[in-house]
Amino acid sequence: MRYSELTNRIAGESVDTWRVHYRAMARLDAGEQIFLLSVGQESDSLSPPGVMRAGIHSIESGRHHYTAVEGDRRLREIIAQRHAGQCSIPVDPDCVVVFCGAQNALFATAQILLQAGDEVILVEPYYTTYPATVTASGATLVSVVLKPEEEFQLNAERVIEAITPQTRAILINTPNNPTGAIYTRKSLQALVDVCGERDIWLISDEVYMDIVNQSSLCRPCSLPGADKAVICISSVSKTYRMTGWRVGWAIGCKELAQHYYNLNMCMSYGLSGIAQDAAAHALVHENKVATEITRRLAAQRRLVIDKLSGIPDTQIYGGGGGMFVIMDIRRLGVDAMSFAAGLLDEEGVSVQPLLGFGNSCKGLLRISAVLNEDRLLEACRRIARYTASL
Repeated sequence: MRYSELTNRIAGESVDTWRVHYRAMARLDAGEQIFLLSVGQESDSLSPPGVMRAGIHSIESGRHHYTAVEGDRRLREIIAQRHAGQCSIPVDPDCVVVFCGAQNALFATAQILLQAGDEVILVEPYYTTYPATVTASGATLVSVVLKPEEEFQLNAERVIEAITPQTRAILINTPNNPTGAIYTRKSLQALVDVCGERDIWLISDEVYMDIVNQSSLCRPCSLPGADKAVICISSVSKTYRMTGWRVGWAIGCKELAQHYYNLNMCMSYGLSGIAQDAAAHALVHENKVATEITRRLAAQRRLVIDKLSGIPDTQIYGGGGGMFVIMDIRRLGVDAMSFAAGLLDEEGVSVQPLLGFGNSCKGLLRISAVLNEDRLLEACRRIARYTASL
């Protein structure tokens, strides 16, 4: 039987990179002691009790029927008000559309903005789902590499140099997954300016923005000229320990929101009211949780950097923010996938090889600093011991 060309565009390294993680999950489910540092969630923590109670109340009150295709009005108003406060700009709830997570919002955005013949610029390292997300539309991916020696900071000049007449969009993620880099106001403003001047969309994936020190953060939508070009995408997943609830959103202009509505009509036909009620509760009542997560992750990230720095023939990066630390093992003479597989087999620690995060990343590992201090210390000891054995 025949399949479409789409099946080729959504396969490859972006999928293969998860092989070690899935092996680790299978062993964890079988009852083994596995230190899971290969996924971007606090897997040792639960959603806030208030969120769970809101979900239960929603079920008991009968919220298990169809909902508005664009998302419940109440939730969109809450998101709009919150976004307006964060960016010091007015936000119309009619410019907010709710999706089944930020990943779904990104995919919908690519389908609406991009088509065959278009180019979309990604800064590399990028999150592993980005290539398939943008090229599923038929568009061509153009990669701009960020350098480890520059702490993976956004170099706006290199991005602007990559723009051609076919460039339709630039996709950025700050704080970045996998590097944790927080992009500067100067670099972001340069991209906002050029996007406005050349009619290019700037897609801003902001799922980690609420779990870093806000004083070091610049939100692209708050910059002059952002209203012309910036689309903001976020979710409750990382901020409130709600990865499994699958609630995200996109914020743009009203015309874009109408296109989102039309796509949602034939794609998801609205999101579960139960999940939306839980998300609304989180956004209104659980901001202390976000503050707690920010403090916890900062301390755990520092711990990983401290314990793994100085290992011969390796380099550690992670001074930005968020959940992640990068370990550069290129001088060890072993590829990242083999290292991760051996580490899991020998020490029971699962880390993420950056196969699929960009061609420049194949000797890099992402370590998620998401376990409690005692387990994280033990995992770091095991990583150091395995590295020494090589």
